[in-house]
Amino acid sequence: MSYNSGSLSTEYIDPSIFVPGQRCIFELDGSKLGYGTNMRILDLGVVSNGAHDYNRLLGAVSLIRNIRLLDGRTELSALRSPAQYLAFKNQARSNADNKSSASYLKRSELGFELDGVTGKLNHMYSAGTMNTATNTTTSAYLDLREVFPILNSMPIVPSSMFPNLRVEIEFARNDANQVAVNQDVATTNAQAPLRPILAVDVVEDERILAPLVRALKEKGVRWMEIEHDRYNIVGRNGEVAGSVQRLSEQSMGFIGKKVERLLLVKTLTNSEETINTAGAAREVIGYGNVASQALLKQTTQYRLNGKNVFPGFNGVSRPMERLGLMSDEYGTQQAYPGSATYKWTNGDLLLQTGANQFDSGKAFGGALSYDCVRIGARVADLSIQIGREFDADPLNQAGTAPASTNAPLQINMYAEVEKALAVGGAGYRIVYA
Repeated sequence: MSYNSGSLSTEYIDPSIFVPGQRCIFELDGSKLGYGTNMRILDLGVVSNGAHDYNRLLGAVSLIRNIRLLDGRTELSALRSPAQYLAFKNQARSNADNKSSASYLKRSELGFELDGVTGKLNHMYSAGTMNTATNTTTSAYLDLREVFPILNSMPIVPSSMFPNLRVEIEFARNDANQVAVNQDVATTNAQAPLRPILAVDVVEDERILAPLVRALKEKGVRWMEIEHDRYNIVGRNGEVAGSVQRLSEQSMGFIGKKVERLLLVKTLTNSEETINTAGAAREVIGYGNVASQALLKQTTQYRLNGKNVFPGFNGVSRPMERLGLMSDEYGTQQAYPGSATYKWTNGDLLLQTGANQFDSGKAFGGALSYDCVRIGARVADLSIQIGREFDADPLNQAGTAPASTNAPLQINMYAEVEKALAVGGAGYRIVYA
């Protein structure tokens, strides 16, 4: 199907390969002159055994486990383990933006309003749910420029240079990324992802295409690819309250690469810790395991090429200092009282409405505790040092919040790594800058 203006047409492409719950592949027609960079995926969603909400922070985009843009066997751009990164990008918007439009495109519950009846914060209107049939299940929209930064730097994607374009998506299973808020066994077994669609704009006029291709060949392209690395921090049971754990881990994933910003997302190694198992429904606590958990008295220091990045031994040591760095580097954050603070208990003092400032007791406290640093250099050696204090009475499933400061953690690192497309002769190369 296409909508044509004479110079530009919009086409909707079905997957050439679709294996429900596993993967799908979209193949673009190499006989076309070229494609616009605003490629987007439509109909990301799930048919389930009943009406269930999608992940509150990530929405239906939580279906994606890995995604790649290729030209034949050449990988142009990719985002691996995208859930935590895209969840961060979802909250890196203003409350008004999330409330009005972004949450409905992703099917998340971001964007809060103050309930005039209860006096509590809530996402007042449903952003859409999975359901029992395709015509009643709501689906998400994903602009591929969010996951393929190369598309933000190119004026056009000419078929003469990239004749075998395709987009590959690997789906995540429900128990891996917590697609649904309700995690009962029946829901887990009954999920069936919708068949997504790729929407592309096709350039039909050679006069429009020619100068853009010429500029692409003359100047090449540079962009910041998002690359992922991770490591684990062990937990301790029965630890004395107030004892401190401080670990330094070296990242091998970015050695020899020019890195700008580095984002840390702290998730629980055992995703079951983010599920309230007290009832049969297995309700996901807060934002689930795509969020970044707050730790008690956390300190974060980075050693880059043999030197500390932040002053002092402990580096960043306060929640608001951490949030301020995030705001400086990434702009607007969807912050709320207690969003970056471990075991927040002052909601009743702020809104005078009881022990929880959010409607339905969703336990969002300490769920958006991100770390970042601007490196701005080529990495020869990079170590991340994280310290935390153990708590004698950590909240757990029974307390409807994860025991993040005592639990084993997985530190997900997302780095902006500079890459370039070098055009020469009859072909091109993708290289690290």
